[in-house]
Amino acid sequence: MNRLVPFLVLLLAGCGAGSGGGGAPGLSSAAAGVPAAIDQTRAQWQVVDLASGQVSAAAALPGLAGDPAYRDRLMAFRLVPGGAVALGGGAFARQDDELARTAVVASVYVAACECTRAQWRRIAGDAPWDAVRPVLPAGEDLPATGLSFVRVGAALAAWNAGGRPRLGLPAAEQWEAAARAGSTASFPWGEDRRASVAAAWAVTWESGAAPRAVGGRQANAWGLHDVCGNAAELVADGSARGGGWADPLSLARPANRWLVEPDTGHAQVGVRLVYLP
Repeated sequence: MNRLVPFLVLLLAGCGAGSGGGGAPGLSSAAAGVPAAIDQTRAQWQVVDLASGQVSAAAALPGLAGDPAYRDRLMAFRLVPGGAVALGGGAFARQDDELARTAVVASVYVAACECTRAQWRRIAGDAPWDAVRPVLPAGEDLPATGLSFVRVGAALAAWNAGGRPRLGLPAAEQWEAAARAGSTASFPWGEDRRASVAAAWAVTWESGAAPRAVGGRQANAWGLHDVCGNAAELVADGSARGGGWADPLSLARPANRWLVEPDTGHAQVGVRLVYLP
């Protein structure tokens, strides 16, 4: 069984588990017309300016890794194509509820990186990571953690109501498809756990567990960083995916899911947002 936070509250009622599922206000990635809008744009990247509200399309973002603006004012989203995808695969540390299956998902623009503290301040205006234990290191380019499902829902609902570019959480299947980037193995890079040194922030090899600046590890095949480790990422069914900075590599797999109490922030839990054109 996957880990459960104490006092688990069942979140799935009213939160669709499929690619077209619903969820708490502000969280659903299946808003009416979104797949059609994506089909009309077809740009590989969309960049949302959190300060101005402007959105720009790009065929490539070669400066993404080195430009600090993408950890602060700008949020880059990669088009993850829809269709039939293989989920739940891989041999390493596989758990009983991780069933290999095929699901049909809608196309979605997924953030290249986990939401940073600086970006969360722009979206929500608060700092939930200051209220969790253990005390976390300072750094505005660290992943915004301490985020509860309820808090994220309220923040995104308020953001979206202000006429800004609409943001949400990916459906669970969309998140896993994006993290896998076409891989049917335990990890986006395959089964070789030695490769985690370049691609994951987990504690199997890392001395001294702590969150790290987002985007500091090798991206998967679709240009998404930190899908394994650093922050466990909330999705629209209320679970957290991908493992966090204090987890072993066995939990930092795309198939692993961690159910969290919806109104409690956790030091390892953050978000990777989606853009809803």
